[in-house]
Amino acid sequence: MTVRGVAVITGSARGIGAQIAADLHAAGLTVVVCDRNEQGARDTAAALGEGAYALPLDITAPQAPAAFVSQVEREIGPITLWVNSAGIMPTGPFATQSASEADTIIDVNLRGMLACTRAVLPVMTNRGIGVIVNVASATGVKPLAGLAVYSATKAAVIAVTKALRRELRGSGVHIGAVLPYLAATPMGAGIQAQRGFTPVTPTQVSAQVMRVIRRREVVRFVPPSLRWSAALMDVLPLRVQDAIDDAIGTDRIGLGGDATAREAYRHEALD
Repeated sequence: MTVRGVAVITGSARGIGAQIAADLHAAGLTVVVCDRNEQGARDTAAALGEGAYALPLDITAPQAPAAFVSQVEREIGPITLWVNSAGIMPTGPFATQSASEADTIIDVNLRGMLACTRAVLPVMTNRGIGVIVNVASATGVKPLAGLAVYSATKAAVIAVTKALRRELRGSGVHIGAVLPYLAATPMGAGIQAQRGFTPVTPTQVSAQVMRVIRRREVVRFVPPSLRWSAALMDVLPLRVQDAIDDAIGTDRIGLGGDATAREAYRHEALD
């Protein structure tokens, strides 16, 4: 690991964010576990031990990210690494998705990421050092039925990452993104992977985050081999793409799943 100092990981009370926090802590960084679930953040930080702090953060609340950055800088230390890991993934047909639900997905996955990045970027550029990593999704490259708005937000995260990477050249600040496949976390509760695919683990995702930090890469798929299958699918005729998706059961990710598990997750994510 080539970054030292204070690392902030949003949405890190559990799942992928918690694993990233654990791996960064093990690498010697001071970590700030932040989440709107304050008790969950405290529990995760307590399990990590010395050098781990827990602070509440609702990334969708106006001015909250800016106030949070000021608090961390004042009370814990200079932020050298920021991971935008917070995200939600309700599933189901777009036609039955309410406007308020779509707005919440956009608020968390895109506007929250933008607000956090806008808040922390000045302190990094002023010091001439820092890394920002965005946890996006493979659906940002291959949008899925039943995940129209979610896919749109993740495509936007990838676009923002690539645009800022160019803006930040020569500043000492790097920005990159990881694009996981369906993850074995509460976000993916009740969803069955496509035939021939296996859900990725938080450990796998975190490993690619560490690679982005270490090698200053811009986009990393999880698993890395997904890059090639996504690129291949994109150049195939639509009828061939549809035939492949039908054969491997792609639509069961966004349009299927255990109804009880998905509804429970939906209520939790949108609460």
